[in-house]
Amino acid sequence: RDVLGGKIAAWKDEDGDWYETGLHIFFGAYPNVQNLFGELGINDRLQWKEHSMIFAMPSKPGEFSRFDFPDVLPAPLNGIWAILRNNEMLTWPEKIKFAIGLLPAMVGGQAYVEAQDGLSVEQWMRKQGVPDRVTDEVFIAMSKALNFINPDELSMQCILIALNRFLQEKHGSKMAFLDGN
Repeated sequence: RDVLGGKIAAWKDEDGDWYETGLHIFFGAYPNVQNLFGELGINDRLQWKEHSMIFAMPSKPGEFSRFDFPDVLPAPLNGIWAILRNNEMLTWPEKIKFAIGLLPAMVGGQAYVEAQDGLSVEQWMRKQGVPDRVTDEVFIAMSKALNFINPDELSMQCILIALNRFLQEKHGSKMAFLDGN
């Protein structure tokens, strides 16, 4: 962003209340942030949570769905297991269509990922034949978490980079909070 602090900037409103727009969680796939915490001597202030991703379910207000990553499996098997075991959020046909849609990214590697910069998440999903419900149920949350914008505005390259890290690193999608400011 164009302000000091970028996405983690905070400011006061007219009433004197603080607003934060930035990162409240840290993923295992953020090596630079973890290196910075090491340099600052605050690694011990990271509060690691169990390896689960929990989503609010837009189609069922007030209900949540979990993707639990088993610690005994290496990446990407732990992520595949988490997706296959979750039957509340996505149906089997949706999982299969999404997996087929991701095949070009897995086979094409970094060159393919970079070539997707011109497509929004929503455009890419439709091009790959992924059902709109997958975008609505999962990728609105992911887009907002990565760049605070909707899937019709965010480049698919951003999502593919994140997914790639999550699939390559056993604890890539594991989250931590920082104890204190």
